[in-house]
Amino acid sequence: MNLTLNLSDLAPLALLQIDNRRRIDAANTEAQMLLGHSESALRGRSLSEFVYHDSPLFELLDRVFGQEGDVSAHNVAISGPAITGGRAFDVKLRPTPPHGVIMAVTDAVARDPSHGAVGISGFGRILGHEVKNPLAGITGAAQLLLRGADEEQSSLLNVIRSEAGRIERLVTRLSAFELFSSPRKDLFNIHELLDKVLLSEEAANGGKITLKRAYDPSLPEIFGDEDHLHEAFQNIVRNAAEAAAEAEGNGHVTLQTAFETGFAFSKTRNAKRLQRTIRVTVEDNGKGIPTRSREQMFDMFASTKAGGRGLGLSVVSEVVAAHEGRIKVESRPGQTRFSVYLPMKRDAST
Repeated sequence: MNLTLNLSDLAPLALLQIDNRRRIDAANTEAQMLLGHSESALRGRSLSEFVYHDSPLFELLDRVFGQEGDVSAHNVAISGPAITGGRAFDVKLRPTPPHGVIMAVTDAVARDPSHGAVGISGFGRILGHEVKNPLAGITGAAQLLLRGADEEQSSLLNVIRSEAGRIERLVTRLSAFELFSSPRKDLFNIHELLDKVLLSEEAANGGKITLKRAYDPSLPEIFGDEDHLHEAFQNIVRNAAEAAAEAEGNGHVTLQTAFETGFAFSKTRNAKRLQRTIRVTVEDNGKGIPTRSREQMFDMFASTKAGGRGLGLSVVSEVVAAHEGRIKVESRPGQTRFSVYLPMKRDAST
């Protein structure tokens, strides 16, 4: 007996070849079982016949066909005539020009919350929480506009436009289950981003605290996801501002940027070579964070609001990890410092 071995049929995941018109060209055994049809029945038919069209899977396909390269997403909701029960999957898509896309689909794997994991059950809470931060800036800016100070109108209107645009982008990306672990990176100026964060916070807190800048003007552009890093730093600054507002006397928050040399990053036990990093530090003069709270402050849904720190720190952890960075927290009564270290990368190849 002659047996032809198809290695894709031995893979413990569903593999699909999708052409440029979203039609199925090939499907391994796992994919056939997932979609409930043989390969001969699947071949040449539209993917939307087997996966309901409201699945975020199609938005991910649009991104790949938009020539963005490989796309990965966790906890993607996929349902169809043969896929029931509200199942979630981890998906990897890779373009194979000129033929289309290879799609790999596996059952979603629970991820360690200490690494900033975001499960599908927490998606709605994260979306609602993260929308509140830019909305606070919009509301504060609108209130200040009512005072009629002509000199401030231009900058305040820019806050409104910037935050409204960011809300739209953020909600669109999160509603497609494109979580913070999947950044879209490009070069941008970190100080322009931090100025937007501070301008929004100044509008939101109404002058209750003092916000200071201590930037190193020699820093180059950084390579990262500007929207995601904006969200991370706004969470840190917002929490610092809340802590500073509770301080006796003059509450203040300082944003500092600097080079750091000799910093080792490691994904495993074997550390990478030492390299230069960009450090962004947010310092406040609040009451400090209790040691017991510090141990869990980055866990999903861990809340330490009584100490001036909230839910958004799990998002900070997720964003920084996706940028291969690190976070250092130092806290005592009267001084808390959140330092984010980002490796210096000029482009995707470095």
